[in-house]
Amino acid sequence: MSRYKIMAFMLLFAFVIGLALVGDALAGEKVKFRSTAYLVKAEFIPIGDEEGHILDVWEGKGICINKEGKKFMEGWLYREVGLADENSKTGTWFSQGYAEYTDPEGDKIYEAWQGKRVKDRTNEGSARLVKGTGKWQGIQGKTKWIVYLAADDRWYSDEEWDVEWPK
Repeated sequence: MSRYKIMAFMLLFAFVIGLALVGDALAGEKVKFRSTAYLVKAEFIPIGDEEGHILDVWEGKGICINKEGKKFMEGWLYREVGLADENSKTGTWFSQGYAEYTDPEGDKIYEAWQGKRVKDRTNEGSARLVKGTGKWQGIQGKTKWIVYLAADDRWYSDEEWDVEWPK
């Protein structure tokens, strides 16, 4: 084999090993949980451009359960604040906000999220973990979620986190 072929093979081998190492470093553990929440306060501000078009600012609180029977997120307190651009006549809903998860010892994880209405009384979106406090400082990850709106200003959200634990 010529020197160039050997060099190309070595570079290819190093590239493949590098991809595997980066993939392992970025891969996280999956966590599945449900949060059940209720509306604490909300303000609906009409835009005025068309009937039913409003901005909605709200705060909700609730509790989480781990869907796999693990301790992580089990019984944690949940709080979210959000801003939605919605139209009740057309059924459109686009939103963004933040969630705060508090473990039994008082340490927190913060999430920034965005989403949209996908069908009547169902919203879905994605998020990223932005910060942790205490033992969760340094946590990273991304999430997918789906929210089911129940009656009387209550909802539940199923989330799946791809999380990298603090070192």
